Amino acid sequence: MDRRDFIRKASLGAGTTLVAPHLLVQAAAVPSGGHILEPAREIPVVASASVVVVGGGPAGFAAALAAAREGADVLLVERLYFLGGLFTGCGVTPIIDMYHPAGDGRTQAVAGVAEELCNRLEALGMLIVHKGVHPKTDPEAAKYVMETLLCEAGVRVLYGTQVAQVQCSAGRIEAVVVEGKGGRAAIRTSFVIDCSGDGDVLSWTDDPFTVYKDDIGAMWRIGNAEASAQGSLTPVKGVRTLHMTGLREQDGLDMFNLSQAQIAIRKQIWEMTAALKGQEGCTDLYLVDTPSLVGVRVTRVLDSVCNVSLAGAMEGRTYPDVVGIAGAFTDIDYGGRRVGIRERKMWQVPYSSLTPRKTQNLLVAGRCFGFERGLTYDAREIGTCLLTGQAAGVAAALALDTRTSCRDLDIPALQRRLRRQHAAL
Repeated sequence: MDRRDFIRKASLGAGTTLVAPHLLVQAAAVPSGGHILEPAREIPVVASASVVVVGGGPAGFAAALAAAREGADVLLVERLYFLGGLFTGCGVTPIIDMYHPAGDGRTQAVAGVAEELCNRLEALGMLIVHKGVHPKTDPEAAKYVMETLLCEAGVRVLYGTQVAQVQCSAGRIEAVVVEGKGGRAAIRTSFVIDCSGDGDVLSWTDDPFTVYKDDIGAMWRIGNAEASAQGSLTPVKGVRTLHMTGLREQDGLDMFNLSQAQIAIRKQIWEMTAALKGQEGCTDLYLVDTPSLVGVRVTRVLDSVCNVSLAGAMEGRTYPDVVGIAGAFTDIDYGGRRVGIRERKMWQVPYSSLTPRKTQNLLVAGRCFGFERGLTYDAREIGTCLLTGQAAGVAAALALDTRTSCRDLDIPALQRRLRRQHAAL
């Protein structure tokens, strides 16, 4: 992409002023393009774990916790220095899909780890639950509670570490190659759960996947907002959250695009917050924070053994290998009409939607598990991520205990273990 295309793609839409040119990534004075060859080198093996969970967002948190509680030795690898992913890093405070909106809006769909997380947050006074509304929490409280739960379960957490490659042999992952401040290192493992959100591990295997483009947005918090009608309430007095859709149909894997999106969105948040201070009674309003992560909604999605279809979700299809039930998030176009959220059904997630077609010791959870494009806005939500993560963690531990591949798992045994962990099937 040349510099003009780079600037053009940064636009947030009509009326948006771009950031100053000196903030853009400048073209180098040397020629770009082509490729280089990386010399072969020995990579030190610095750790081993029976289960390596890649990504510490809601899915990775739930996967690591669930696997550890089944007796597995778990190492969670996270590229940032906190848990929660977009849940905490982009200020996405509502735990969407945990409840189903039909009827009085309080029919619980997702249970298990998700419910335990909510109970811990509520005990701290850091959860808002109103009839017909998704539970809302505080990002810092969520970071604290998730980290506490993992420590209690004996999960090892490795922060500031990005997956750079995997080493495979005969259809199995033998080691995960990571990169941190100390350089490249390898972690030997018997099982991997990809909860990276972008299918980072998946991309290094022979398994098929699809890349989707979607909007890149953000949520942010304002303080002293008692008199403001903007945004939604949080458990912290005077603090509200606001949301922007942001850039439309973006490539969430393009590092240049993501960098410019972060700059442009941060600028718009600052200016929108400044404008809010002009409202009556809001002169003392202030910006609490801008998100440390832009809101990438979806990128790589696994072409699984059985992707969840939009029709399956809308019609309430049942699966013999069900591992959880998700609520619904929004109105949706289906069958030639707009189906209202209160008409929607809860929908089942089958184990086969987490299962790759080829790699024998890999499961995929979170927003990159297998689902059809039309289901994106439900499949990527935090409640669904917690659900799929817990299912993958329990399945990985069972596969290790029984010495079977992910595709040969005893489904009734998996479902018994999930019920023992209070998952709703």
